[in-house]
Amino acid sequence: MKRTFFSSCISLLLLGSCTDRQEGGASNVIDIEGALENAAAFTVSDFGKTVRYVPLETTDDCLIGGDPKFKVLRNCIVVESQSCLLFDKNDGHFIAEIGHAGQDPEAFSGPLSIADGREEFLYFRHMPDRLVKYDMKGDFRGSVTMASPPGLPNFSFITDSAIIGYYTELSNPGNTMLAVFDRDGAMRDTIPPFVPRKDFATNDITRLSFLFNEPVYGNLSVWGVFIIDYKDGRKQIMPVGNTPFREINGEIRFWEMFTDTIYTVTRGELLPSIAFNTGKWRWPADEKTDRDHSGNRILVTDVAENGAFVFFQCIRGLFTDGQVIYNGLYDKETGETRLAAASDAIRDDLTDFMPFRPLSIATSGEFVSFAEAADIVEWLEEHPEAKGNAKLAFLKDLDADMNPVVILVE
Repeated sequence: MKRTFFSSCISLLLLGSCTDRQEGGASNVIDIEGALENAAAFTVSDFGKTVRYVPLETTDDCLIGGDPKFKVLRNCIVVESQSCLLFDKNDGHFIAEIGHAGQDPEAFSGPLSIADGREEFLYFRHMPDRLVKYDMKGDFRGSVTMASPPGLPNFSFITDSAIIGYYTELSNPGNTMLAVFDRDGAMRDTIPPFVPRKDFATNDITRLSFLFNEPVYGNLSVWGVFIIDYKDGRKQIMPVGNTPFREINGEIRFWEMFTDTIYTVTRGELLPSIAFNTGKWRWPADEKTDRDHSGNRILVTDVAENGAFVFFQCIRGLFTDGQVIYNGLYDKETGETRLAAASDAIRDDLTDFMPFRPLSIATSGEFVSFAEAADIVEWLEEHPEAKGNAKLAFLKDLDADMNPVVILVE
């Protein structure tokens, strides 16, 4: 993304509000329908040529709690659990605890962080209307009060001159999907939703569930999902923590669930960049609450991208008992789309380690996963020969009580 971005960002987003929201115009097509007919298991070498293991330092000051989330930046690894911890990407040593939860002016409402474009600062939401800012040493560096309405975004993309905010349907059922703010929090423009949103009347809802790390929702539920059950039989899924923004080779990407197209903001336009073709399995956005036909539909639920690939997950039969999660990989150079059932283990054919589970892509392009130390120790009991594997030298010093090991494939 160009760093002198703000003045053009508003006009780009305005232009985008008039564009076709579906796959028309995209120069690249991810053919999910075609790949489904030839689904076959992946190996780690499909994702890259090298694997690097980063055991995270374990001391009383940096113990990682359960169900951690990992964000890998260019130089750091951010771990979000009960707190936000920062580790060095090269050797895993602990750098600092970033911020704290609470109600005081420097506190955040939750440890979900947002890195700015230069990766010099981490921002956190402080309800109801502020972003608090910390540097990479853990020092508080101020806050930004967001104009209301629309108020504090669910997710933000932060440049040198602007903050682009995204609002989910649950938090903002009205006419705002995207909003552009200056760095002081003053709102400059808003963009309506792709499909008109309806107000959530509580008397129409029988149950609102928050699900966390539910296997049936794949990577989507690593951050948590809301499932809404309506009295008339409709059902709806809403992500909590998978950001719709990415930066790829200096360009901003934007994608929203139930949208067939990944958009790129570049050269004065909001351009359709990559489309998902689900063909006969397509799930129209205006039928997102239709549970009766979900058995015949596929929903793309998670998207990550680097310079060479688009990695995604999709679910067939989302609201049925026979739902199937697929891992997908689109090769930008060849145009090939591949799918494999997520239940098919991704064999590590590069270092002969545990099966690989891609969770995200680092800002520097590596595929990211992790393994809990206790799980590795248990695996070693069944694969004692791995201790003599020079590619897995980190195993020699591993203990079951240590912090997780981050796995990077490039």
